[in-house]
Amino acid sequence: MHSTRHISAICVVFLVLQLGFVFVMAASVGVKPGHWAKYTMLGAQPNYITMKISISSVSGTTVYGNMAYESPGGSVEIASLQGDVLNGEMFPYIVPANLDEGDYIYYNSEYSNLEVQNVTTRSYAGASRTIICATDYGWQTYYWDQQTGILVEQTSSSGPMTSSLYKLTETNIWGGGIFDTSNLDTSNPLFWVLVVVIIVVVAAVALVVLSSLRKKKPITETVTPSSSPEKSAKTKCCPKCGTSMPPDSIYCPKCGHKQPQT
Repeated sequence: MHSTRHISAICVVFLVLQLGFVFVMAASVGVKPGHWAKYTMLGAQPNYITMKISISSVSGTTVYGNMAYESPGGSVEIASLQGDVLNGEMFPYIVPANLDEGDYIYYNSEYSNLEVQNVTTRSYAGASRTIICATDYGWQTYYWDQQTGILVEQTSSSGPMTSSLYKLTETNIWGGGIFDTSNLDTSNPLFWVLVVVIIVVVAAVALVVLSSLRKKKPITETVTPSSSPEKSAKTKCCPKCGTSMPPDSIYCPKCGHKQPQT
């Protein structure tokens, strides 16, 4: 009975955990305030050598920030950045997060939407990431980080030749691993959904552990037999011949002398 109840509780916990993570993964915007991504520009804008996208705020599916272009001479030009991720206003720099193969990307063009053609693993800015890929009518190919939707590379093809136009070289989005909390956006409701899920899981596990510890253990009583001190065998000696005899003896068994009674 107890085992069945514990198994049911654990199943409920994992169901809640799974639903919480699905909800978080379904977020449309993967970038957060404070995120930035820096690119080496190899062909799109010959007047600039790098481009840096900085996110200042996110409201719903609209992202706000700026783009800084660095010229070969070291001067920097800054332009504002604002747009809705879902309707293609941020294309190609930011697309919806967590897209998969077969999903479509609206890119605000007179042409049809782009289809995610494959999901692969590639290394950008010092980290191995899961990347989605889409091609624009066979001559421009875009690569985005699946988890965040941030552009990591754009290439252009001309016949057999393919050249990179933008390539991500530096970013703080990857963070310092699973224990890095510097980029957490606590203003996002999804963050608190995850917090609640974790609390529920911890509470459920604690409940199961405490329930197991509180089970009644069989009580084993150790019965110690009462020891009544044995009566020491008292004797008396015959005053005439010194023979030992029981204390209630009237005559000495050896000499026959009558014993004094006390």
